[in-house]
Amino acid sequence: MCLNCGCDQPNERHGNDANITADDVRRAGEANGQDLATSAANMRSSLGSLAGDGTAGGATARDAATRAPSVPSTTRGPR
Repeated sequence: MCLNCGCDQPNERHGNDANITADDVRRAGEANGQDLATSAANMRSSLGSLAGDGTAGGATARDAATRAPSVPSTTRGPR
């Protein structure tokens, strides 16, 4: 969905190649032998580390998949 803007359109870039789509995450996962769900879980875990929520060091992708991401999200439309 332009996963970073919160528009709920998984593969819409809104004319801006900098926006991240589900297809981007899928391709990145395939490059590492992962499915979309595993790649997304790994990203949630990594983003949680950036946000300082304590998921760094020891949290697995499976653990992260059971938690909602702690990175603040917005429901604003695309810019």
